[in-house]
Amino acid sequence: MSYMTVFTRSLVLRSVAASIILGSLAACGGGGDVAVGIGVAVPVQPAVAPLTLALTRVGPQAIQLDWSDDPYVARFQVLRDGFALSTVNTTSLIDASVFINGTYCYEVRGYDAAGRLTAASSVGCITILP
Repeated sequence: MSYMTVFTRSLVLRSVAASIILGSLAACGGGGDVAVGIGVAVPVQPAVAPLTLALTRVGPQAIQLDWSDDPYVARFQVLRDGFALSTVNTTSLIDASVFINGTYCYEVRGYDAAGRLTAASSVGCITILP
């Protein structure tokens, strides 16, 4: 007859508990992929693809924003100085609400049809000089 140590028994019980939790999660249906840490299931967020952002002054008080496309994006949200400026389904936008001697910082975020963030640009800034 073999005897289990306290450590081995504890390890076996934890493995059984993890199997039960994982089986319960799978039985819940859907919910996406999960990564299991130390007894905790954490949803796996899909990777966010980079978007390339270009800012061009196109008038005395207008900036054109152009960014790269992503096949998984259904709509883009354009942010100016951290606040939502517009939501579009194109890869270009003209912001005609800027003033001379102002500095404006933009970011573009792409969302798929389910509303998940799938692509984003870095923040790009431009100053409107006279």
